[in-house]
Amino acid sequence: MIWDPTMEEAIDDVVRAPERAAPITRGTKPIWRVVALPIGFVALYLALDRLSFIGGLHGIGITPWSPSTGLAMALLIIKGLAYAPLVMAAELLSGATLPIVSFSAVPLFLGSLVVTVGYTGAVAILRYAGFQPRMRKSSDVVVLLLVTIISSGLVASGFVASYAAAGVVPWSGFAEAGFHFWIGDAIGIIVLLPLLLLLVERIKQRAQPVRSQTWFQYVEYGAQGASIVAALAAVFLRTGDHPLGLFYLLFLPLIWIAMRHGLPAVSWAVLTIQIGLIAGLEIQGHSELTFRAFQLFMFALAATGLMLGAVVSERRRLALALVDSEARRTAILNTARDGILTIDARGRIQSINPAVESLFSRSSDRLIGHEVSELIEDMPDLLHELKLAVYSPPAKTGYWELEARRADGSTFPIEFTAGHFDLADAEHYTLVMRDITARREAEARDRQRQAHLAHVSRVSLAGEMAAGLAHELSQPLTAILAYARGCLRLLVGSVPEPAMLHEGMAEVVQQAERAGDVLDRFREFVRGGEFRRAMTEIRPLIDAAVSLIRTEATQQEVEIEAKVDPGLPMVLTDPIQIEQVLLNLLRNAMEAMEAAKTEQRLIIIEARRSAKRAIEISVTDTGPGVATEMTKTIFEPFTTTKSLGLGMGLSISRAIIESHGGSLRMARVVRSGAMFIFDLPTAETETSADAG
Repeated sequence: MIWDPTMEEAIDDVVRAPERAAPITRGTKPIWRVVALPIGFVALYLALDRLSFIGGLHGIGITPWSPSTGLAMALLIIKGLAYAPLVMAAELLSGATLPIVSFSAVPLFLGSLVVTVGYTGAVAILRYAGFQPRMRKSSDVVVLLLVTIISSGLVASGFVASYAAAGVVPWSGFAEAGFHFWIGDAIGIIVLLPLLLLLVERIKQRAQPVRSQTWFQYVEYGAQGASIVAALAAVFLRTGDHPLGLFYLLFLPLIWIAMRHGLPAVSWAVLTIQIGLIAGLEIQGHSELTFRAFQLFMFALAATGLMLGAVVSERRRLALALVDSEARRTAILNTARDGILTIDARGRIQSINPAVESLFSRSSDRLIGHEVSELIEDMPDLLHELKLAVYSPPAKTGYWELEARRADGSTFPIEFTAGHFDLADAEHYTLVMRDITARREAEARDRQRQAHLAHVSRVSLAGEMAAGLAHELSQPLTAILAYARGCLRLLVGSVPEPAMLHEGMAEVVQQAERAGDVLDRFREFVRGGEFRRAMTEIRPLIDAAVSLIRTEATQQEVEIEAKVDPGLPMVLTDPIQIEQVLLNLLRNAMEAMEAAKTEQRLIIIEARRSAKRAIEISVTDTGPGVATEMTKTIFEPFTTTKSLGLGMGLSISRAIIESHGGSLRMARVVRSGAMFIFDLPTAETETSADAG
């Protein structure tokens, strides 16, 4: 009788996701279910002892094999050590009913106690050693064999000693009886216990679909059963002085079954061979010595078969797990939208996923084996950069944004990250690439919208400064008019005065240039378009902003003082946008002081180097400051304290500063007034970031 687990079960064992069982409400069990297990166990225990009670040595339970021991250990492993008293009761009943000699209750009790304690301890050791009843690993079978050999030896010594002390077993026969008991129990355990444990697991999985057997499998099962029968026949039908001469033939069907079906089937084969051996020995009536030799060989046969079956089952599960893992990896790579490729230490592409073919418009045969530098334009020393990135501290990640090249020569922006791994003692890298064309276009559109919004804000701000602009233009225009009239009078006079006429015209030109400069500054301030970043000095930037608002400040009796530390490095900025931020902050300060009727109106602009490789610029006023309830929302759009304000100035200013890599914030001031601070990264920071 050979049971074969289907391949589908093995696959389920490997790839099935862990099942989370719903909580089970345990009610009161019917009485028949409570007593069924103890009664059934005791009945089966006694039946197995009765069937295996063949040639009991000294008339007690020292038999060629003891399957009841395997049953007892199966109960303790499956149901728990709390069932040890049930094992004790079954052993007492067996010891009281089976022996054919009479003896007192003392050796019966002591022998039963030794058996119960010994095998309960063996199960406890198995649990401590991490033994799994499903026996998924060959190490589980190894642990089971070792514990079986040691525990059955100790139990044999204690059991025989109990009966020897009572005079049932002579002390001269202690070694023989102990050895006989040891082999019988060991064979009973390794023949029956694995089969019972696997049967229980099979029952637990009965809800899983089972694939129907094919006719070839039935033919194979029949052939394997016939091979066991043929091997047993060859062993027992042999004539001569050496009945064990052909015992090795029993290994052949066992190896065949183990290699084809693994541990579950080989456990059935071991049981079948054991029953066949016992039946053959009883029929032919071999001597005690031959019987014992057969049992030793049977122990070796069973241990070999179980180990081989366990190894085959484990290798099959690992192979299926590997296939499943490879299938999952392939599915992940094939469905990933990012391009993933591996390269060796020389930069040659080793493997790719379909997304790489799509990204670069090249088939796999035009990519694998080629240099990765053929795909990436901006980094000729890519391998060097990869090594620096993967071996650098975690703070410096291997991340780049570069231009890649398709098969048709067109380029597109990508971002990619890199990781390092070793394969066959060789250095390899994994590159993950993503096409960021859509992101770049979105960023460009965002910059365009931001520039448009900033332009609208500047135009609005320019409208607010129109009165000051008119006043500033009125002075050179008035001077031009006066000098021009004077020149006309000189021209119509009776006596020409060339020197005075030349001086007058020179003044007209000078005042016209002054008016032109004012208009140029104003026109440049309100211009629209994209960012125009350039290397800029801080002092001229502040002076230009102050000059645009100087006239309005004078009219409102506001003093503006600029304090710029000497030797500040240049910053990479759009000067017009930074002027816009400064003008917003200056006008907010002036309007706050005007609304509060502040007596001493002073604005201080300070520029200094900060500790973060940046220039810190602050604008401080002597006005009433910012209300506490406004501090958390002051930079949000449409937040304003002005009756006619839109509340966009500070929001736009913060966006401008953040687009330059800095931050705009409000600082607390000990005295009255408000302080706004923003920082701009220096050109040194920009250069080092680009280099990284």
